Amino acid sequence: MSPSPARLSALVADADPWRGPPFEIEARRDYKEWQHFVVFGEDWTLLFNLSLEGGGAGKAITVVCRGAWQGHVARCPRPEVRPGRMDAMFDRAAMRWRGGRYEILNHGDGARMEVVLTPASVPSLSHHIRLGPGAHLSWCLVPRLLASGWVEIEGQRLSFEGRPAYHDHNWGRFRWGGDFSWEWGCAVPRDPVVPWTVVFSRMNDRARTRTTATSVFLLRGGAIVRYFRNAEARFTTEGAVEARPSGRVPAAAALLLPDQDRDVPRWTRFEACRGGESLSGEVEAHVRGQILVPSETDVRGVVRLNEAHARARIRGVCAGEAVELDGPCLLEVVRG
Repeated sequence: MSPSPARLSALVADADPWRGPPFEIEARRDYKEWQHFVVFGEDWTLLFNLSLEGGGAGKAITVVCRGAWQGHVARCPRPEVRPGRMDAMFDRAAMRWRGGRYEILNHGDGARMEVVLTPASVPSLSHHIRLGPGAHLSWCLVPRLLASGWVEIEGQRLSFEGRPAYHDHNWGRFRWGGDFSWEWGCAVPRDPVVPWTVVFSRMNDRARTRTTATSVFLLRGGAIVRYFRNAEARFTTEGAVEARPSGRVPAAAALLLPDQDRDVPRWTRFEACRGGESLSGEVEAHVRGQILVPSETDVRGVVRLNEAHARARIRGVCAGEAVELDGPCLLEVVRG
């Protein structure tokens, strides 16, 4: 049973404030933290990210997929963030916590938007996920929210109400270009009456020859039904989305990369089981874009954060119920 709206709001507010870098100067240099939101529209996907970087700078990323990915990365030399609070200003982009709801906005370049997101599930925290020697990441996720507002793309405004959404908050110490990679995805039902939501991830070394952590979350309504992890969840991939990314931001960084790469698999599959319960998923990637980040280990390198609009088909039996989910999925594939 899901908690009351007031209790749910209190749980989220307690779990999700900005952490801020540790005091030590050395720790500040490789500290990372970001707040990440995804809204699933009827024929589009919105991704919004506020990110703190080493040295206190930050950036706001707003990208939309509507047949193709497009958007903008706005750098902010001095974002206004207070550890222990949920509010933040990144020049013309911001997030706020008001009345038990997130408010996110971008009034700058790229996709402009104003969105209110109401949590509809309990948060979940995972601490110190290993990303290689001396590197780690913590993860707070609110897997199910309802989003209302508007997003404006090339002068065309799309208004929406009660769309499924996802939020996570990540913080830790690592360097872009390090010995890690990950695949992460969130799948929601095409039919809003279907109560299931699935979030999955796999952490690997950069060469993808060694898996360090896996997880599959299954939600029914606002409650986490099962959390499969590590030996309970096995992933495989097949093929590659070989077409040139439909959009790369920032565009100038794309000049350093080839038109094609094989980082994003065409098919991502997982099998999760514990006792007599099981869940299997198949995710087919379609349109992909890339957010490009300068490497911190190679002055000429660029790290690709691949975002792929995908379709998920998930089946299983958990808690005595048959699980069937067919709908849109955002798949993220990152190679350190």
